[in-house]
Amino acid sequence: MTKHIEAFFETENDAESAKADLQELGIEKELVEPIPEEADVLPIVPVAGSTNVGGAGISYDNIVHPGQDDTGKKHLTHVLHFYLSDEHFDRAIEKIGKHSGHMNEKHL
Repeated sequence: MTKHIEAFFETENDAESAKADLQELGIEKELVEPIPEEADVLPIVPVAGSTNVGGAGISYDNIVHPGQDDTGKKHLTHVLHFYLSDEHFDRAIEKIGKHSGHMNEKHL
């Protein structure tokens, strides 16, 4: 079975690098696009802090105000959409975390 995944990144380069890294897992219908200004991306959390992938913890601020600084400026600018078979999900999460990706917490 395949699943649709969306991962959010600070730059287009981060999203494209993650996409290239995920190619070995056989992703399909991959697309990198800018996040619209009006998009509601809550609750997005850093992938590296959501799994056993990285050492960064999830802070309250990361959950309440993901991808924004104190001025409200968005730091998450691009989203990577793709489809992947369930068997490769854990490896995909590792690769997204490696590229400082964020995901909706309900998908983790």
